[in-house]
Amino acid sequence: MSLNKPAFAWLNGEVVPWDKCVIHARSQTAFWGANVFEGIRVYWQEDNQQMFIYRLTDHLRRLRESMKCIDMPVSYSDEEITQGCLQVIKSNHFREDIHIVIVAGFGFGHNFDSLGYTADTLTHITALPMPRSPRYEQGAHAAITSWRRISDECMPPRIKTGANYHNSRLAQHEVQQNGFDTAIFLNQRGTVAEAPGSCVAMVHKGTLATPPGSSGVLEGITLDSLQRLAQTEFGLCFEKREIDRTEMYLADEVFLCGTLAEIQPVISLDRKKIGCGGAGPITRQLQYSYEKEVRSAPTHHYSLPVYVK
Repeated sequence: MSLNKPAFAWLNGEVVPWDKCVIHARSQTAFWGANVFEGIRVYWQEDNQQMFIYRLTDHLRRLRESMKCIDMPVSYSDEEITQGCLQVIKSNHFREDIHIVIVAGFGFGHNFDSLGYTADTLTHITALPMPRSPRYEQGAHAAITSWRRISDECMPPRIKTGANYHNSRLAQHEVQQNGFDTAIFLNQRGTVAEAPGSCVAMVHKGTLATPPGSSGVLEGITLDSLQRLAQTEFGLCFEKREIDRTEMYLADEVFLCGTLAEIQPVISLDRKKIGCGGAGPITRQLQYSYEKEVRSAPTHHYSLPVYVK
């Protein structure tokens, strides 16, 4: 397979050639998906010839929280990980929007036991060019998947671990085979949870609503930004509450949001048109404000500049 790959990655504290960023197939992170990770958007600003890592501090905090929940020792400090991200970007001379992924995983267990606890860990950082999805403008056709969202009593969804994403893969493959763009999960109670890799929010009668953290969701950093922007810039009421499937059918607007997805309008759900059947005005306003923030001046406290002028 021919791939347009970057030149460098970061593995266990060192910048290495992309092809040398490898882990053993029998490590727990590879064999069981025993890892935690964060994906982070880095935005290129043409006017300043600068790149900005958006909300890196918050992503590192969530990484630590995931590590705590699975009893993973911390091998590298936040500063070391931050420097690793900067080294990967600079080594590859990126001058475009990219998506950077930080993974901390378990290595070998005692006598290569794949299930038992081990303090052996590894960390790698990779980055790839990542242009915005066409669904940002066009919107997405979604469907409720027959697969239920995992719950905190079995595989906690608030932990961002590779193993959890098999749930997302099953759902996404199902709906794509049925002709839809993306899936939306219901949780074990039958109320709305999230989409594979992104949060779900709806606008109804001027109120912005999204499922709470107890509904089987990964609590989103992008969603947190949108809550702040909706309240401070537009004075919108923002609620975290249970949402029924049919509520979304009747919503004025529905959108997905996440680091990779950014903000994507949902224009139909289960082949039922949402609102006017296109991106609604509040969704577009939030896209505009979010875009302004992530490509802001170097002084913006949410964004870390990459290149030294």
